Amino acid sequence: MTLTISLIAIVLAIIIGWKFKVNAGIVAMGFAFVIGVLLVEGGKVSTVIGYWPTGIVFYLLAIALFFNYATSNGTMDLLAENLLYVLNGNAKLIPWVITVVCAVVAFLGAGASTPAIIGPLAFAIGLGAGIHPVLLAIAVACATTIGGDNPINGFGGVISKSLIEGTAYGPSAARISYYVWINACIKQFLVIGVCYILFKGYKARRVEVKKPEKFNATQKKQLFLLLAALTAMVVPAVLNTWMKTPVISRIAALCQPQAVMVFAAICSVFLKLGDEKEVIRRIPMNTLILIAGMSMLLGVAKDAGMTDAIAGIMSNSIPRALVPAALVGFAAFLSFFSSGTGVVCPLLYPMVEGLAANLGLNPVMLFSCIFIGAMSSSVSPFSTGGAMTIAGCPDAKVKDQLSTWMIPVAVIIPVAVAVAATLGLFHLFHI
Repeated sequence: MTLTISLIAIVLAIIIGWKFKVNAGIVAMGFAFVIGVLLVEGGKVSTVIGYWPTGIVFYLLAIALFFNYATSNGTMDLLAENLLYVLNGNAKLIPWVITVVCAVVAFLGAGASTPAIIGPLAFAIGLGAGIHPVLLAIAVACATTIGGDNPINGFGGVISKSLIEGTAYGPSAARISYYVWINACIKQFLVIGVCYILFKGYKARRVEVKKPEKFNATQKKQLFLLLAALTAMVVPAVLNTWMKTPVISRIAALCQPQAVMVFAAICSVFLKLGDEKEVIRRIPMNTLILIAGMSMLLGVAKDAGMTDAIAGIMSNSIPRALVPAALVGFAAFLSFFSSGTGVVCPLLYPMVEGLAANLGLNPVMLFSCIFIGAMSSSVSPFSTGGAMTIAGCPDAKVKDQLSTWMIPVAVIIPVAVAVAATLGLFHLFHI
């Protein structure tokens, strides 16, 4: 009974959040306390609070504290303009130039805010070159996830890695998270490539991009600090892989992304790179509360046997060959109404172990199907990424058209991804 009520509570939290436009995480917290204390034998409030995902929340908080400086002081905007200016050349390459710029800016810390930063400029250039707005929207949205879902400092990649660490595959979490990201990048490039052909992006006409202003003193400091932080996060980890020594191992242990971004945020404060109060106001508390609240409810549901129950249903009711497609479809469907990283991945990742064991399937492929399925509907106007992408279009008429066009696109993409998953696209990597 507790399991049934827990599953109903998860669905209700999602529906209430979507229907009444409230944070589903808060609703989920309430359900978690009621179920965890009243229906679980020996249940305590402290036990339910213990399901709060401290590691994930701190990671996301550290990311926001540092990278919000680069957004608030205009460094990201100017960096995007410079990249577009430098990479601008053959008009046929404009959609790919936009893709590269969005991916780089998102990777450097802009993350989900990339469409708001680059969107207006990308649409202005693209529409002026006669490129179909759907292709522009796809390029911006998909490239944002390419850069913003990396396992080093990207929200989606960080959450994916943290969730894998909580499974039986914890020791291989870092490697798996990179494999999942690479699979996701392959899928995004394929989507952009297909749209490039369908919407004839190769017929674009040349548009001159206005030379951007130079970086001011504050922005130069921010850019240097940004590159230094990324170097500190990557280089020690790579060195520790190839040449293990006590000194390098100790440095690599300190240079974890969470610690590096905290130190970088401290440097930003004392270098006066922005208004600290404004930076704190920009912390995505809605996302943090959603992830934390759903994690608490999912923790209660897992104790009630939810993971084994869902894995059992998929193992016994769905043909082995169709499990990848089923995971993609289920994840994409749920993400239409809730957060892919905050709800869908925490809900479905724990069942990978059971499916892999019972059906003999590749766990990397299973994690990839869930993650990529959850992100496949990110171009939908109902999702945060899709809405921000459409909002970045400066042409009111085109913006209204995009709101209609992107709905079927957000359905077609998951269907195509499900077919590709069945054909083995995500079987490239194994552990």
